[in-house]
Amino acid sequence: MGEHTDLYDVIFVGGGHNALVAAAYLTGAGRSVLVLDNNDRPGGFVRTDEIIPGFRGDTFSAAHTLLFAGPVYRDLGAKLESVGLRYVDPVHPSGVSMEDGTTAVMPRTMEEFVAEADRLVPGDGATFRELIEELAPSVGDVFALFSEDLTSAEAKQIRDRLLTGSGGVGFSSFAASLVESARDVVDRFASATLRSMLGSWATHFGKGPDDAGGGIWVKLFVLASMQGGQPVPEGGSGRLAEALARLVADQGGTVRTGEHVTQIVVEAGRAVGVRTEHGEFVRAVDAVIASVTPDQLYLRLLSNADVPTDLIRQASRYRYGRGQLQLNLALSRPPRWPDERFDRVGQPFLTDSLDGLALHVAHTKASLLPSKPTFSVQVPTAVDPTRAPAGRAVMRVQVTDVPTRPRGDAAGIIEVGDVGWTQDLTSRFVERVLNTLERHAPGITGSILGHTVVTPSDLASFNLNAGPGDAYAGAQDLAQSYLFRPLAGQPSHRTAVPNVYMIGAGTWPGGGVSGSSGYIVARQLLADGVTS
Repeated sequence: MGEHTDLYDVIFVGGGHNALVAAAYLTGAGRSVLVLDNNDRPGGFVRTDEIIPGFRGDTFSAAHTLLFAGPVYRDLGAKLESVGLRYVDPVHPSGVSMEDGTTAVMPRTMEEFVAEADRLVPGDGATFRELIEELAPSVGDVFALFSEDLTSAEAKQIRDRLLTGSGGVGFSSFAASLVESARDVVDRFASATLRSMLGSWATHFGKGPDDAGGGIWVKLFVLASMQGGQPVPEGGSGRLAEALARLVADQGGTVRTGEHVTQIVVEAGRAVGVRTEHGEFVRAVDAVIASVTPDQLYLRLLSNADVPTDLIRQASRYRYGRGQLQLNLALSRPPRWPDERFDRVGQPFLTDSLDGLALHVAHTKASLLPSKPTFSVQVPTAVDPTRAPAGRAVMRVQVTDVPTRPRGDAAGIIEVGDVGWTQDLTSRFVERVLNTLERHAPGITGSILGHTVVTPSDLASFNLNAGPGDAYAGAQDLAQSYLFRPLAGQPSHRTAVPNVYMIGAGTWPGGGVSGSSGYIVARQLLADGVTS
């Protein structure tokens, strides 16, 4: 095909939820926008599919705490609701079921949380209150950073306030907390159950319980969940992507699926458009926004552009993290939890201990299938009966840490070989996960009518940003976080090409459904005066 006749102010490469958020802001301000997505529908990892007829599960991500509680929903919520988006929320955001039968839930008020902690071990309630009070002076500034490019003047002022010690000398206690592990944070509690309930959440930010930098995310998760809950769209996570895409279209934007962009075309040092795999060239007047990882951007899309050698070298060394495995179960009945409060819990962990989770992560780091999986579950039908026929249920099982390419089995039972996630290997590991689930929710395996499974290989084939199967689009250790994300040489959403921007999980603030990077870049473009 030849050159496309249409011109757009802004073209998006990739149609994940961050791209749709940015496109909604830009079209709402009168800008002409084209979103090109490789898949059959926009949204990226925000997607809902049928498990079996009549049962709908979230294929990848689920809860939208940060988006719902942040500026994106504040600004766009009314418009999204007008096109059908509605959120529902469980009573308790999280909880934990221990192998010995001990359970706990995470309430949303300080008084209830203190009471739950003291029920487990008297005195832990006061310790929890102290933990939250220590962070309280920094909370406003910390969450404000989620809506800022970390290199902006505003962000620098916030960083200085957060990191500078008393009287301008040295570093603050908050600065030191940035390198604490999750275990560092939760070891102050006497209750092993409470330590597991809180410390396990580090894995949902790409960190094991003993990885440096995981502790602050445990604290922030607790605060965000107490304030914002674990909201999920009625009908499934994918309803967010559907509503955003419809809003973009209603505001004059164009969303095209099944379109793989192979090149961002640069002339005289600026992007002038994109070229698709079919040879079509589409012109961008003002900017190209790429929802990709830095290796995809610099080694593929901008491979013909004049980019500093050191930045290319850094992009070539961009690292991906551990894989994930996810099950969606269609159930003949809701699970029967020994603790009936779990009927009202959003996403509890099933585990034997924080040490057990640490061993699980260690096995994964050694490219071994974990011998005793720890994972979280979610039963969306408890708050959203539209997902399944009356009296039935849907359960999502998320194993956040598995090898992207297994090379052995820590239990020495499953024959792995060297060909990755084969059907047989997947089936046998799923059986291990379900056996663990059965111990926590007796009888549940007998109620399974059907299931789907997503392996790291499936993540990799669905989305190039997952690399070998990393749902967070790149390792989120300290060397690839904060001002080192996406790259040390590019600590910003602005790239080496002045009018090319990056968004998505490979940029600050990382993985999860927040819409933050789309919000940040849309604000930058509008502040810079993108023409209409």
